[in-house]
Amino acid sequence: MFDLLIKNGVIVDGSGQRAFPGSVGILNGKITAVIPGNGDSLKEIRAERVIDVKGKYVTPGFIDIHRHADAAVFRDGFGELELRQGLTTIVNGNCGLSAVPCPKERRQEILGFLAPIVGNMPSGVSLHSYRAYIDAVKEQKLPLNVGMLIGNGTIRAASAGYRCGNLTAGELRQVHRYLEAALADGALGVSLGIVYAPEYNYTAEDFKKVLEPMRGSGVQLFTHIRGEGDSLHASLREVAEIARFLEVPLHVSHLKCVGQRNWGHGIAKAIEIMDEARESGLAVSCDVYPYTAGSTQLIQILPPEYLEGGVPGIMRRLTDPKMRKKLTDILQKPGVDFENLVNLVGWENIRMTTLNRENNREFSGKSVAEIARLKDMDPYTCAYDMLVEENCAISMVDFIASEDDVRKVLRYSYSNIISDSVYPTGGLVHPRLYGTFPRVLEKYVKEEKVLDLETAVRKMTSVPAAVCNLSSKGLIREGMDADLVVFDLDRIDTDADYDRPEVLGEGFSYVFVNGEPAVVRDQIQKQWSGRVLLNGDGMR
Repeated sequence: MFDLLIKNGVIVDGSGQRAFPGSVGILNGKITAVIPGNGDSLKEIRAERVIDVKGKYVTPGFIDIHRHADAAVFRDGFGELELRQGLTTIVNGNCGLSAVPCPKERRQEILGFLAPIVGNMPSGVSLHSYRAYIDAVKEQKLPLNVGMLIGNGTIRAASAGYRCGNLTAGELRQVHRYLEAALADGALGVSLGIVYAPEYNYTAEDFKKVLEPMRGSGVQLFTHIRGEGDSLHASLREVAEIARFLEVPLHVSHLKCVGQRNWGHGIAKAIEIMDEARESGLAVSCDVYPYTAGSTQLIQILPPEYLEGGVPGIMRRLTDPKMRKKLTDILQKPGVDFENLVNLVGWENIRMTTLNRENNREFSGKSVAEIARLKDMDPYTCAYDMLVEENCAISMVDFIASEDDVRKVLRYSYSNIISDSVYPTGGLVHPRLYGTFPRVLEKYVKEEKVLDLETAVRKMTSVPAAVCNLSSKGLIREGMDADLVVFDLDRIDTDADYDRPEVLGEGFSYVFVNGEPAVVRDQIQKQWSGRVLLNGDGMR
């Protein structure tokens, strides 16, 4: 006897094996039977509810292990845009930019820095430790499953703020305490954002010291590397060295190659470096989003010395005429010690998206070059002035990668698909927030045939589940969680684009979260069967 029987489907089980006709039986939120063949074999099977999906594909629920919904989980309506693209599990806290740990005395400083990435955090949420945050998430009605990494950048900010230089002995001990506590409390992994403040202060040797508590633990190390353009290859070798020392598996976040001068040959060499690391015995994988543009804080155009001290320090430098002139001189030349996005891609490829001041909102979605023309000023002055006006809380979409490189990484045997969605409060978001997973099915499976369906589903289910050690998710197998998606590939569609991003995915007949229907014929169902996912016991 089943609670639910999904019959007459075409099962793509998440393993990469060929699709096959069959039915799935569900009891108490678990898959308890996978029955090959057509409906004729089901005559003696009893179920409280039977859904005949009539030849539609049945797959595991999609898993996005790279989102920045740390604050969004507390917002009204959380889960709708995720479920509407087939997502049943997400993982937050990426790029070293987790919302925790955030002690009371540094809360304003840290959350101000993170705002363009995660948006505004409700004032009543306790953030002083990983456990406090997870306890707060558990109190929410969750429409899908949520996991969390611990961000190494936020750990440093909680211990030493955003100043430059080495940690003191006392600060290093505090860093270790925060990391040890988060790992003990079930963090799914440790994330690095080496390109971001304050982690750019660390050398490879420093990372080995600050991450010592995870040495030999087997906990996954996720990393936004130091550079993705001119320094891509050196940056990959750096993180491989760190992971090898720590004796932990390495996962490279959003692998890409920035800047036209690096396209093609750059990503080919990057994959070669990763393969060499694997051949040497290091477990290495990566993820990729199916877009040529990224999205992050506009302050990422600045060199490290201009980021010291967090937002107050940045504001002081951007209002100093001498520091402005020096900054323009730096940005006009190729980056030597930092990823100079302005030089790599140009102002015309950097769009301001989240602008909070009323007088600036008309410019949301326009490139810095276009805004500068409208304001009749040079783009450098325009960018500096607007950062000051907005107290640095500007999100950007930057067009940085090539379509051919995206296809290469999608095909790479050890890649999985993610969105890298940021959740700023207001403004024009990146379309990947709404459309990543239907885009893969529509563009790269159905239209361009970059991936066959079985491979694409594997990269959206069992591969990310394995990376995060989510042993009960990602496959249609007996005993696995009943997170399932049902769709007709011909109906999958996403119209979300850079000018009109807030368009929900379409074509999903059903999305089930732990056996409960969360989407029925593209309509959200009010259900709260999502769970908090933790390392060690899978979920709590």
